[in-house]
Amino acid sequence: MHSPPSSPSPAFGALGRALADLVLPAECAVCAAPGHRLCPACAEGLTAALSRPFRAEQDAPALPVGPGGAPLPVMAAGRYADPLAAAVLAFKDHHALHLRGVLGEALCRTVAAARLEPDLPGAPHALLVPVPGGAVGFRRRGYDPLAELTRALPAPWLVSDAVRARLLPRASTLRGGGPSHAGTGAGQRRRRARDWRVLAARLPAGAPVLLVDDVLTTGATLAALAEAVRRAGGHPVGAVVLAAVAPPRDPAEPGPRPGPRVG
Repeated sequence: MHSPPSSPSPAFGALGRALADLVLPAECAVCAAPGHRLCPACAEGLTAALSRPFRAEQDAPALPVGPGGAPLPVMAAGRYADPLAAAVLAFKDHHALHLRGVLGEALCRTVAAARLEPDLPGAPHALLVPVPGGAVGFRRRGYDPLAELTRALPAPWLVSDAVRARLLPRASTLRGGGPSHAGTGAGQRRRRARDWRVLAARLPAGAPVLLVDDVLTTGATLAALAEAVRRAGGHPVGAVVLAAVAPPRDPAEPGPRPGPRVG
């Protein structure tokens, strides 16, 4: 039985950040402006970008479809466009763990919003099942980004690390060993999705479940987790994500600058 990797202790992380601040000049994790690890302008921009959770399933063609033909409902904290995209990228791939507070709190608010959606039956009492992190990615980063974010979620509803770790990919991982997956192709995500299996994880029979991820692209990752949850005895009623990638738009149409493509 595999044990879930543990994140570095808060004391160790705080010491490392303090030492880094002594050696390196502080710069904004989002825009690289000197003087602040998160400058006032970017902090204000993030607050605005995360202020209105919205439904995002219409932009994710690979999400599982219910009996009535509707895709799995997904509530997103914000659009994957700057400054949120830059913040997510910095948090996931550049060790900007000081963004955990603002991003984790936004994820928590989005869970609360999803629980109030009238077309998510069972959502008010649903268990929260985050996408399992990959061991390769953990070794590369030294932490599991989604696990760090979910620290802000209501503990009584969050499944244990032991259950989460048993919802594992077979040969490869959905997250892989590379950087953030927002720029990977749908075909690659579908191939990874086929590798899911459930080991010994069991959920209460028929228990409503809200899936949790950081970035929604095509929905293939959530579709794979939904299948794993069903095989473990749970009933996926919806999902919550920190950021949702917008569908391609006309370049002449005004709108927010899209986030960086990575992976």
